[in-house]
Amino acid sequence: MKDARAHAPWDNRARLLRVMAHPTRLMILSALCERPHCVKDINLLVPIVQAHLSQHMAALRKAGLIDCHVCGPLRCYYVVRPTLVKKMLRLLSEDHPTRVRSRDAVVRASRRIEGVEADPG
Repeated sequence: MKDARAHAPWDNRARLLRVMAHPTRLMILSALCERPHCVKDINLLVPIVQAHLSQHMAALRKAGLIDCHVCGPLRCYYVVRPTLVKKMLRLLSEDHPTRVRSRDAVVRASRRIEGVEADPG
């Protein structure tokens, strides 16, 4: 039981990442971070079939990332976790170059972390 409790925060984080890990959903979130939008406006920004858009919106809503207000025939969506969504979008838009390291450099670094002196031989 202890293992399940230790994994719970990571399970929730992984669930959010899975929901966000779709190009269409990232486009929707990006648009909603700028300002709330009604479904028709979102559909103009994200040109996909209405039924598919509804499925993406439902997934984002179920994950607790967006919500909506209904005003007559309009359904207007907004981001309910703007800090999280904006930080994730900013992180994804930045350049993250690959850093290849030699085997020896990795072994030396791991020994320093473990508190073991590197073997001179």
